[in-house]
Amino acid sequence: MERPRLLIFDVNETLLDLTELRSVLADALGGSERLAEWFFRLLHGSLVANTTDSFRSFETIAVEALRAVALRQSEEFTNEAALALVAGFRSLPPHPDVAHALTRLESAGFRLIALSNGSPTGIPAQLSNAGILERFEMVVSVEEAGRFKPDPAPYGVALQRAGVTPTEALMVAAHDWDIIGARSVGIPGAFITRPGVVWTVPHDLPHLTPADIAILATNLGA
Repeated sequence: MERPRLLIFDVNETLLDLTELRSVLADALGGSERLAEWFFRLLHGSLVANTTDSFRSFETIAVEALRAVALRQSEEFTNEAALALVAGFRSLPPHPDVAHALTRLESAGFRLIALSNGSPTGIPAQLSNAGILERFEMVVSVEEAGRFKPDPAPYGVALQRAGVTPTEALMVAAHDWDIIGARSVGIPGAFITRPGVVWTVPHDLPHLTPADIAILATNLGA
């Protein structure tokens, strides 16, 4: 693999730590099993939106999924209560390795951008609250493509905005489906194997499988 010019970072779980939010959501939903169902419904909702050309914001689908899980348990969340829980995504802390590793990568001459299923206002708020927004030259929301990852369109938008070819970029994500989505348009990937993260899709692992962003920086010579 050639040395990339551009590193495209997924945000949630790859850069930001969901541990505390998972705990809050599990308490609100009544257990970890319901939390798992909510994450499943969130991803399911985004894929259905892609398939049926019915794009809605990440936050909207997250609220819909929360209320659906509650109703299955004969409970009910108001829209306002669900929105308040989803707002927790905006105050996630970065993983301990992230801030310094991003600085190393930037100092080594890599261009850094963020690409997320979040909204154009939500993603910058997340990165700003985590203290790392200034490390990125741009933030790309899937709303610019009207399709959620792993549809090819958001990755194409990121390449177009950055003005690079697929082989000049590297997708950095802790989600196998995100790596496969980027690969569908020719972008190689680095799969971040954080604790509990496993590769489950029937495709070859990328060459780069670092445990965190600091190790990725070392792998890339930063």
